[in-house]
Amino acid sequence: MPRETFQQELDQLVADVIELGAEVASSLENAVEAMMSRDAKVVEPELGVDARYKAWGAELGRTCMILQARQAPVARDLRVLYSAQSVTNHLVRSGALIEHICHAIFDTAQYDKDEDLEAVLTEMAKATRNIFDEGLGIFEDLAADRARDLQAKDDKVDLLYAEALNLIANPPEEHGGSPEWRMRAAQMVHYLERVSDHGVGIGASTVFLVTGERMGDATKQ
Repeated sequence: MPRETFQQELDQLVADVIELGAEVASSLENAVEAMMSRDAKVVEPELGVDARYKAWGAELGRTCMILQARQAPVARDLRVLYSAQSVTNHLVRSGALIEHICHAIFDTAQYDKDEDLEAVLTEMAKATRNIFDEGLGIFEDLAADRARDLQAKDDKVDLLYAEALNLIANPPEEHGGSPEWRMRAAQMVHYLERVSDHGVGIGASTVFLVTGERMGDATKQ
């Protein structure tokens, strides 16, 4: 395979990963919008997207293997292939978690909710969305220098996670929301925390792509 053709295929692979990222980010944005507006119908189109994201991810994985098998890549090419596969994995797993969040929002639309817990969940969802979008932007722009800020932002999500769990474990005597909703809220808290971690992971994959080093090592310099 001529080098120019191989480079074009690598570029297309990265473009396809970015396209998948935009789709997953759109699903997350709809979840955040539904929580902010209290309109569960916003997430209805997202119910079932997990299967599409998994199929898309599997196709990208096959492309990575084919490109590696057809030409012996140099170190930079291997980093592109590895990072593309790593980011794809983060995106597919995030897509599954986001669909779970959308189901929880949709399925509990008519249940009574604790306003304090609902407010923390919404704030956590917005923070998670911002981290995920930033991770995607870092990958698209190859802006490894911006990745160092992701962990600090993820720390805020962790604090909101702890606050939400405290509210779930210690509901107010009145207006604590229905037990069904509180159970699903506990699941959403966990899913949002994991999506935020995947956003950080996308940034870490970009650092490896650009520098050849793990994020912790590269950001110490």
